[in-house]
Amino acid sequence: MDMLEQPEKDPDTRERITEKAQELGRLISQTAEYRYLQAANREMSDDREATELINRARELQERALSHLEKGEQPSEDLRDELDEVRGEIQGKSRYQSLIAAQSNFDKLMEKVNRAIGQGMKKGEESRIVLPS
Repeated sequence: MDMLEQPEKDPDTRERITEKAQELGRLISQTAEYRYLQAANREMSDDREATELINRARELQERALSHLEKGEQPSEDLRDELDEVRGEIQGKSRYQSLIAAQSNFDKLMEKVNRAIGQGMKKGEESRIVLPS
C-alpha cells in the first residue's frame, strides 16, 4: 500500500483502542501517584494563603509579560516583588508536596508513554494481524 493512501476504516480496531485507553485511564486513576497528586492539589487549593500568593504571582507575571510584549523591561521593583512572592510559594510545604506529587505522576506517565511507543514499534515490525 502506498504510504499516502488512506488506510481502510476499521471501526472495530478504533473501538478497541478507545476501550483500552479508557481501561488504562481507569488503572492510572487507581495508582498511588495519581491519588497523591489529587490529594496534593486539593490541599494546595484549600490553603487560602497559598491561593492568594499564587493569584498574586499570576498578576505580577501578567504585568511583567505586558512590559515584555511592549519591548520594555519590567521594573526592578516588579521583578523583586515577583521573586519574593515565588519564594514564599516555594517555601510552603504544601507546594513542595504538590511539586513532588506532580514529578512522581509525570514519571509514571513517561513510563506509560514509553510502553505505548514500544507497543507501536512492535506493531510496526509485525506483519501478522492478530484477531481480537
